[in-house]
Amino acid sequence: MGEKDLEHQINSLLKYDLEYVGVINAQGRLVEHASKNLHISPEKLEMLCMGIRLQHSMQSDFDEDLGTVDYIVTERSALKFISLPISRNVLLVITKKGTDHGPLIKKICSKQFSDALKSYLEHHSVVQMGVRN
Repeated sequence: MGEKDLEHQINSLLKYDLEYVGVINAQGRLVEHASKNLHISPEKLEMLCMGIRLQHSMQSDFDEDLGTVDYIVTERSALKFISLPISRNVLLVITKKGTDHGPLIKKICSKQFSDALKSYLEHHSVVQMGVRN
């Protein structure tokens, strides 16, 4: 899977009426992203990504006792944030609050999508590649 393939996989998720989708690496930095209509400064987006990565890291402390986290959903007044661990990374998707996230999670957890994304991310363990708007 090449860099263009990762971009295609990320962009393919936008058909689920997402505002934003991004891959956060183990250091809390964006590896790749696509955005429709998310209005947040780059500095705040960076802080958001680091916080989400930290949340997943802290949750993994309980994996042995409680099982692994499949995904985390946070609802705010107008948006829904869904983060899913993939390898040592986190996939972040943001959608409008009323959106049914079930089909989206099913797509992301599908063998084809998750295997392709995991393969690329494990093969290219970079701290940060270019990000796209």
